[in-house]
Amino acid sequence: MLFLLVLAALAVLAACLAAAESRKWLLARWPAPDDGCRLIKNYVKRHPALLGVYRRLQFLKYELADLRDSLSGAIPLVGIKSCETPYGFRLYGIATSIHHEAMCKGQFEPEETGLLQRALAVSDVFVDVGANIGYYVCLACHSGKHALAIEPQPKNLKLLRKNLLVNGYGDVEIITEGVADKPGTARLYGPSGTGASVIPGWAHQHAGYHFDISLTTLDAILNGRFPGKRLLVKMDVEGAEYPALKGAVATLARRPQPLWMVEICLEEYHPQGMNPDYLATFEKFWEHGYEARTADARQRLIAPDEVRAWIQAGRASSGVINYLFVPAGANKL
Repeated sequence: MLFLLVLAALAVLAACLAAAESRKWLLARWPAPDDGCRLIKNYVKRHPALLGVYRRLQFLKYELADLRDSLSGAIPLVGIKSCETPYGFRLYGIATSIHHEAMCKGQFEPEETGLLQRALAVSDVFVDVGANIGYYVCLACHSGKHALAIEPQPKNLKLLRKNLLVNGYGDVEIITEGVADKPGTARLYGPSGTGASVIPGWAHQHAGYHFDISLTTLDAILNGRFPGKRLLVKMDVEGAEYPALKGAVATLARRPQPLWMVEICLEEYHPQGMNPDYLATFEKFWEHGYEARTADARQRLIAPDEVRAWIQAGRASSGVINYLFVPAGANKL
C-alpha cells in the first residue's frame, strides 16, 4: 500500500513539473494545480527519500529540455529569462540556472568579477576561452574593450549571441571552436551550462549526452594579432586547461605579457579523482616568467612547492579554483 502511495505521489509530482512548463495552458483548463503541487511538495520535503527522487526528477526535466532544445536547434521560448544586471547590461540565460540567477544579482564569482574588472582597466583586448553565455564578455564590452568569445557549446552560443545583440555589443569576435594543443575534433560532454567538458565524466556529466566539435589552438586564433596590445585571457575549459595551454605557447610568450585568469581543479570534478595535469598546468606559466596568485581579494602568491604539497595531500588548501597568472613581480590588481 505504501509503495502505491509513493508511486501516486511521484505521479502527481511529475504532473506538477509538467504544469510548471505550461502554466498558462493548465490554469485555463484546471484552475487549481498550484495548491495540489504545494501540498505534495511540502509532504516530499518532510521525507528525505522522496526529496531525493524529487530533486532527481527536477534535474531530469532540465536535462530532457536541454536535449529537446539542442536537437531542435532553437532557443526555447519557455525556460529562458532575462534580467538587468548590476553591471549595466541585460543578460539572457536558462531560467532554472542558479548561475544565471547569481549573475543577475551580482553574486556570481564576485571576487573574480571584481578582479577581472580591475584587469580590464589595464588591458586592451579581452579573450574569453570558454565564454559560456557571455557574462564576462559583456563585462568587457561594457568597459569598451574589444573581445574574443570562444565557445563551442551550441546552446550557450545561441544565448551568447542573443546577449551581445540585445546589448548592442558589436566589437566582439565569436569563435565557435574549442581550444586544444592542436587542431582537430573532439566530443563535448554534458548539456548547456557551465560544466560541459571534452573529458568524459567530468563533474558527473553523462557520457551519452555529447556534441561533436571542432578544435583549434589559441595561438592559431590570435596568430600574432594585436601587436603591442595588452591582452587579458580568461580560461574556463573544465579540465582541459593543460592541452589548451600547450596550444598557446606563442601567446604565453607575447610581449607585453598577457594577464590570465584560469580555473584549475585538483580533486574537484575530475573523473579520475585527481587532475593528472595539475602541476604541469602551473609549470606552463612559471616556464614563461609568470607568477601564480589566488583569484580572490587576497591575490596570495602561490609557490611551486605549495602546489606539489597539495598534490601529495590530494587536496588544494588555497580555498579557490581560479588563479591569476601575472608577470613576475607585478603589482596587485
